[in-house]
Amino acid sequence: MPASSDFFGQRSAQAVLKHGVLTRYAHYFAGRAGSATQGRVAFIDGYAGEGRYQDGSPGSPLLLASQAIRVQMFGRDVKLAFVERDADRRQELRQSLAEAEIEPDQLLGGDFDEVVDGLLDRYTLHAVLVFVDPFGLAVDRSTLERVLRRRSPTQPIDVLYHFSLSTVARMGRAGVVEGATTRYNAARLDAALGPIGWRDDFERATAPNAPTEAALVVARRFGESVRRATGLQSTLVSVRQRPGQLPEYLLMLFSANQKAHWDFADQASKAYVDWLYHCDREDYDANVRLREEHGLIELFASAEPNKEDIDYQLCRDAAAYLPDHLIEVLRDRGSLRPVDAVEDVYGEMMGRARVMHVRAAIKHLHHAGLTDDDGTREFWNGCGSAGGTDQAACGMTPSA
Repeated sequence: MPASSDFFGQRSAQAVLKHGVLTRYAHYFAGRAGSATQGRVAFIDGYAGEGRYQDGSPGSPLLLASQAIRVQMFGRDVKLAFVERDADRRQELRQSLAEAEIEPDQLLGGDFDEVVDGLLDRYTLHAVLVFVDPFGLAVDRSTLERVLRRRSPTQPIDVLYHFSLSTVARMGRAGVVEGATTRYNAARLDAALGPIGWRDDFERATAPNAPTEAALVVARRFGESVRRATGLQSTLVSVRQRPGQLPEYLLMLFSANQKAHWDFADQASKAYVDWLYHCDREDYDANVRLREEHGLIELFASAEPNKEDIDYQLCRDAAAYLPDHLIEVLRDRGSLRPVDAVEDVYGEMMGRARVMHVRAAIKHLHHAGLTDDDGTREFWNGCGSAGGTDQAACGMTPSA
């Protein structure tokens, strides 16, 4: 397997976003799902890697361990299980954990799909968060469905799943073009995606960006197909290397808890701020180094990036987009409980806007007399002060 940039060298910008989502959701999951299991929680990292990057930044195992420690303050006991097939990386991971004084419950070799059932048996009475973050395609659809079907009231299971758009785009095109690798790529995609009819999408994908756009369509079909097979819906967050670029992969949350998907979108947007700041900081530092190398002196020093400015701009973008977007959604659907349609609610701002931005947009629409919902209380259930308290009858609707 080729070396992933997420395990070697300096942590990439897209890893900043991924890890921001992971840490926030792990903390949230331990609090929410752990309440149903008397505080017993397990984090399983199915493709753990080395634990640290060469620049010292923590990878997913150390980040999950940090959240396991944090949630102890509200009575959670988290077991850590790490799986890494490569022996050299596994030894590096063992060293990284020892240096951080972290003792996992399990540190296993082998393939994830061969050991995950044993781990789920071990954590039968735990709430289990499974992080599936392979490099490229390494998980068969059958494995994902098998894990999701294991959930029960005494063992809630959520999966945070890396769907590689770049890999699916590359293999999808290779899988429909005549050549020696066609049959191999097609077989790999069939195993990874299941029976979702991806071939037609890639046969038409001949323009430069078309394979990635086709992969996005396939990803949504994949999520819907898994939902029909397991009953668990998915919510997608795009991960890019830089603003304005096509996404490299998606983080897909599979969960039986409807509110978890709503909160996941909010957590992803907070990680998005971290990512934008990281990108701005990298660009700023690169410009400083360039000026120093050439002996250039600025008459007026450039302002350093800060998160307050990023937050302010996101608020402006959300305020400009969400009210009109929500009116269009309401016109199409007639009524809406935001928690039922997370991605529809956010639209193009999915993974960027936060719950507070949606609330502000709904308040704006209510003030303008365009919706009955006033954006107060648990508005995501369609039950703001103007919507009543019967959640079965609640819904955000246009004003008459």
